[in-house]
Amino acid sequence: MAKVKSVIGLEVDSREIRAVEITRSSGTYSILACGKAPLVEGTVEEGFIRDPDRFNVALTELLQSGGFKSTDVVVGINNENVIMRYATFPKVDDDKLRNMVLLQAQEFIPIPIQEMEIDYVVAGDGVNDEDQPITHVMLVAARRNMIEQYINILSASKLQVTDVDSSVLSQIRGLKAGLVGDEKFALLNMTDDLLNFIVVKGDEISMVRSITTPDRVADSVNNIYKLEPNEETLAIDVEEVGAMLASETASSVSYYAMQNGDSPIEKIFFTTTADQSARLCDIIKDTIMEMPVIVPDFYSTYNFGLDRNVLNEFAGCIGLGIQALEV
Repeated sequence: MAKVKSVIGLEVDSREIRAVEITRSSGTYSILACGKAPLVEGTVEEGFIRDPDRFNVALTELLQSGGFKSTDVVVGINNENVIMRYATFPKVDDDKLRNMVLLQAQEFIPIPIQEMEIDYVVAGDGVNDEDQPITHVMLVAARRNMIEQYINILSASKLQVTDVDSSVLSQIRGLKAGLVGDEKFALLNMTDDLLNFIVVKGDEISMVRSITTPDRVADSVNNIYKLEPNEETLAIDVEEVGAMLASETASSVSYYAMQNGDSPIEKIFFTTTADQSARLCDIIKDTIMEMPVIVPDFYSTYNFGLDRNVLNEFAGCIGLGIQALEV
């Protein structure tokens, strides 16, 4: 009997490592292992692993205690060293598009592209004001030294990095796996240092906005992401962060409406690994009253046998694994 192939979807942020090992047999996906490990403060900062020894200790403990067997890993990244931009290019043959994107990417990326790894996702076709055919793409650029660091450190732990992907795109794939049909939706994703707002319909992406956490709420964001938050200030912190999210979401929705008034956003999905996601979502809903704002239930049509909250927390890792197994 052939050995069943499996892969680990791995996400890292400044507070923890999350991982899911997933396999596919006869078109059905199964989760073989799932777990997370906390990181000592300062181990990962600004997207970089500052203390490889502590990181490896946490990673080794996670893989051993969680019963992970595979050594193939797909790494999902989403921090200030990852830049996403919506861009438009003249339509060319598919085999020429990549060269055009790489040649012109510097026009859209504010960092020298020789420091970046550039990838893209085709976001749809259209015509410009002169009625000429164009192709919309979402550019994804990540600092090369950050990617190389992750690959080197994981390789030292006897892991084989088979791909590096965007955690946000992984979540979008998860939303499309049974949660959305033909409607136009937005994904509002918050991490401990970054906010993403992406508008999607089918396979077309029509807006990408990323901002770093505003300084005015940085301490509040930091507290709600702590494993042991300051309970005395937590309620106030949640309200402050929620108000920031509502304001930035309202701005994004208004801007999109001005540009695309004939094709409005129909639904907003809010995702975060912070424990207060439901309350934050309620605060956003109180501001964005013209459309539903929802904390999604990822992979609800899959028989993974995991608690709903666990599936939501590890949705990015699951999406990374599924994408790798479909390649």
